[in-house]
Amino acid sequence: MRKAVVLVSGGIDSAVALDWARERYRPIAVSFEVAGRPRGERKACAALLKRAKAEHVTVPVPFLRPRASGYAPARNLVYHSIALAIAEDRGAAAVVAGHNASDAAAFADARPAYFRKVERLGKGIRILLPFARMTDAQVIVEGMRRGVPLGLTWSCYRDGGGPAAVAAPAGDG
Repeated sequence: MRKAVVLVSGGIDSAVALDWARERYRPIAVSFEVAGRPRGERKACAALLKRAKAEHVTVPVPFLRPRASGYAPARNLVYHSIALAIAEDRGAAAVVAGHNASDAAAFADARPAYFRKVERLGKGIRILLPFARMTDAQVIVEGMRRGVPLGLTWSCYRDGGGPAAVAAPAGDG
């Protein structure tokens, strides 16, 4: 089976993207340790990957410092460049990310056209965005349809008693 690098944060979009990728590829999950990453997100990521039995690569990127909104300058360029490098090194055919239409509405670096440009940096490695035309709500419905354990996810930029009830689009899938 062909391999794909899957960006996994611990949030809903990336959990559903991991499930989507598992149907088509042997996933190599990549998560990023950024400054101030919530413990809840880190725990959610670990729980999702344990359930998926996916190979996992953690990449420290301490120079990325998200703002209060969750946006970090050039974050998706950094994430996807690293993912393309890992994909090339591991012989993967694709990079899969959970970016969706809600992300694209909020962040210019989460739009499909942006990723088409980044994709050109890879040696024939595709960047796949299976939910690019879906809203956050549609991704949740898709996750429920697929049986993704959404209760394990963390979709908030801060720690607290539980994941945020309403969070800004992540833009990191």
